[in-house]
Amino acid sequence: MTVALDWWEKLAARRSHFTIPTRVITGVSVVDDACGLAHAVPAGRRAPGTRIRGVTNTGTFTAADGTGASTFAVCHGSGLGIILELKSATVNRIIISTPLAGKYAEQLAEICP
Repeated sequence: MTVALDWWEKLAARRSHFTIPTRVITGVSVVDDACGLAHAVPAGRRAPGTRIRGVTNTGTFTAADGTGASTFAVCHGSGLGIILELKSATVNRIIISTPLAGKYAEQLAEICP
């Protein structure tokens, strides 16, 4: 699965497209406010990304709770989003804001273990 980023998202995230094998996806869920959830991840050590409350949370954020858990987020404004829980990947979770979250969750549920 590939998370394709627009040029401005690449600048905000300080990375290019993000590709993961579907076998590392352990959970998929739809949330009402993806950007709010992404902002709730307490930023620990400095990681590449851009956070502007209410505008965007784009990039990789490492939790400040000492677990070292990291989240890759591509969230803008407010609204529906999808969360992918991962194992054995470079990040532990991906959060994406999209009005098509339900559709993507159904598609991933069909192909993920």
